[in-house]
Amino acid sequence: MGLILHRLIQNDLASVLAYYRREGGDELAVRFYAEFEHVLGLVTANPSRFHRVSQTVRRANFPKFPHHLLYRETGRDVRVLVLRHHRRDPQYGTERR
Repeated sequence: MGLILHRLIQNDLASVLAYYRREGGDELAVRFYAEFEHVLGLVTANPSRFHRVSQTVRRANFPKFPHHLLYRETGRDVRVLVLRHHRRDPQYGTERR
């Protein structure tokens, strides 16, 4: 499976990393980024592993941080739509295609 990141994922990730750098320093931000990459790997390796939140979108929770990815399978690729905090507005990012 290929991996496609929505163009706004970079903004989502930059915001989260900036927050963790402010709150816990570079080490915490690095730990978050490592978990982000780990979850991307799990999604790419087995997209059907995670539960559906709609007919076409799935949610992959991060094991150690209160964040998740929303993604959809598009033929031979996985398209990651949004990275968000569990308590973020549930509509945030749902308009992304």
